[in-house]
Amino acid sequence: MKVKILIISSILLGVTLSNAQTLDDYLAIAKTNSSEVKISTYEYEIAKEKVLEIGNNTNTSFNFGYFIQSPETRVGPQVAMGGIRQEFPWFGTKNAEREVAKSNADVWQYNVELSERDVLYKVKEAYYSLYEKQAIMDILKENKQILMSYENMALAALENNKATFSDVSLIRVQKNELHRKMFQNFNEIEALSKNFNRLLQQDINKIVNVADSLNVTDILIGKKEINQHPSLEKMDHLNEALNYENELVNKENTPIIELGLDYILVNEIDNVDIADNGKDIILPTVSFSIPIFNKEHKSKNNQIKIKQDQIISEKINQMRLLEMALEEALLSFDNSVLSVVAAQKNKEEIQHAININLKAYETGILNYNNIVGLQLQKIKYQLMEITATKNAYIAKATTEYLTN
Repeated sequence: MKVKILIISSILLGVTLSNAQTLDDYLAIAKTNSSEVKISTYEYEIAKEKVLEIGNNTNTSFNFGYFIQSPETRVGPQVAMGGIRQEFPWFGTKNAEREVAKSNADVWQYNVELSERDVLYKVKEAYYSLYEKQAIMDILKENKQILMSYENMALAALENNKATFSDVSLIRVQKNELHRKMFQNFNEIEALSKNFNRLLQQDINKIVNVADSLNVTDILIGKKEINQHPSLEKMDHLNEALNYENELVNKENTPIIELGLDYILVNEIDNVDIADNGKDIILPTVSFSIPIFNKEHKSKNNQIKIKQDQIISEKINQMRLLEMALEEALLSFDNSVLSVVAAQKNKEEIQHAININLKAYETGILNYNNIVGLQLQKIKYQLMEITATKNAYIAKATTEYLTN
């Protein structure tokens, strides 16, 4: 409860409770703390480690046998035999396997970049939404003070029979309405602040500092292209990885070489004097496993070709979606700027009308219904300007997500 009262005081009274942090500071914190980015980074690191698994030979096999009935040879009976075998892929196969593993690992790098972009965009969007609510709070506080001054003017005029009690009541109703909106807005600020801190993965009750003011004239959006977006580069890399996979399939369609060595233990023949009596036998072996009837590689080649065609179609579709999103963001920015300009002009006109009406207070009876109506119109355009400014900056953040 103490925390909530402290936050209310800081919002309503404008007290700064912590060192001011900029949007760039928050973006750096989010990038460092984000679990989403960390998960993608871990997956990338695991994929890189898997590359080290590639290139090892298959297990070496050993065998041993004992002759229950020893076969006789010229130099003596065979007693036991042992052997060792090792398979080797065809030349270049291991390099092809490493290239496939490395290329597949590099694909995860784009997932890391996409995760970072997602997090940074969410932080910007939440920051500008929080700015909007804080600016609305300032507008409501300012206009509540103005209505209170109108109320005092009406009470003074009431004593001189230059105003009616209905005039006072009208002003009080609108003042109470602003008071209600202030506390509703506070609840929204509190919720947005907590969610903002959750995005940054820090204490949810930490005070969030936002800019005092934002100006759409500070935004520069030139010609934008989506060609460098990580999602498109990822698809290009996937296509390249499939080329390496295709080369590996072709290598797998080559013979497998097996080298071996057998050793046969031979006993001597008793009471016989012959050359090489009891001499053991050493037998080197080499064998080839040739995929003569195996048509599996043709199917794999066809599957890779289909996957590549699929990736090309996915890239075209993704590019279309990105272009549509960029077009919408640029449209939103243009419309927001127009709304800001219109709101500023209308505020000036309304303030001019208010000033004219206030002069009537000095000379005669003030039309409180009229001046309160003008003040409410001014509030409308003040809020319109703030919301349009927020939308312009979110549109800018969208273009940065899509193009930078």
